[in-house]
Amino acid sequence: MLKRLALLIALSSLMLHASDLVKIYLNQGLDAVGVAIEKELTQKDFWLSEIGDKNISLGYYDDNVAIVLTNKTDKILRVYSYEDGKIRKDFEQKEIITGLMGDKKIEGDLKTPVGFYELGRKFNPGDPYYGPFAFATTYPNLLDKVQGKTGGGIWIHGYPLDGSRLDEFKTRGCIALFNNNLEKFAKVVQDKKVFVMTEEKEKIRAKKDQIASLLADLFTWKLAWTNSDTNAYLSFYDEQEFKRFDKMKFEQFASMKKSIFSRKEDKKIKFSDISISPYPNLENETMYRISFYEDYYTKNYQFRGDKILYVKIDSKGKMKILAEQ
Repeated sequence: MLKRLALLIALSSLMLHASDLVKIYLNQGLDAVGVAIEKELTQKDFWLSEIGDKNISLGYYDDNVAIVLTNKTDKILRVYSYEDGKIRKDFEQKEIITGLMGDKKIEGDLKTPVGFYELGRKFNPGDPYYGPFAFATTYPNLLDKVQGKTGGGIWIHGYPLDGSRLDEFKTRGCIALFNNNLEKFAKVVQDKKVFVMTEEKEKIRAKKDQIASLLADLFTWKLAWTNSDTNAYLSFYDEQEFKRFDKMKFEQFASMKKSIFSRKEDKKIKFSDISISPYPNLENETMYRISFYEDYYTKNYQFRGDKILYVKIDSKGKMKILAEQ
């Protein structure tokens, strides 16, 4: 994304014209140019222009990814490749077997989780009942954990090697493909970053306007964080539902952040490799999973690594963080 932004600046496609940036540089220096660009990233119109005619129905991704989309009602699993803003269907199987309907909440409820996950590498399940091999999902994810959901071992696997299933109509929560299709599936997802998006019934799709708003809010949140603007920063958290990775609730989290921000430390924060994915749920909320690589630097603390936010869009169209890792 940073390379694209540099190109956008060079081509004067930022809403700030090149001449404006030159004036800022001449009058205020190079650091001021960076500040001006950071402010531009908080504007929804900039992101609408950046998205352009990209197909973001399954999300916004800086890198090429594959998305395994399953609808539990239709009993169809599809794999889509997202490359340079274009989506291509690479695989489909109808008549898949899933667990019971409804969202998974406790271990042993035999339900296939509704949500958005990552897919691990192919492995040997150690039991011929699950077919020649399997892929594990990352259920429970952070949001599941802070919401108290339990269980695990949610796989995409095959049929018993001897051909006899104990139950022809449901799994214990996994997704079962015909073995010949599992082989095709494995080739399609090989060596790719793969996400798993599972819907109950309704087709959950991202909207351009929402993605642009989330990107603008993400960088507004980042700017408030950089400037130690406590009120602006905390306004992006859901006061009732937010829980941090350690299940810290909003009140305690806010108190901690107010203490940290009161130091007025000089901070340098960079986001890259951004992904924003629609998050299926049964609460009729407009939810998204946001992930990015974070470079964070202060005199006393440094962090470089992946960060994940689970957010919803409130009635006023603002990003509200539900869980943070």
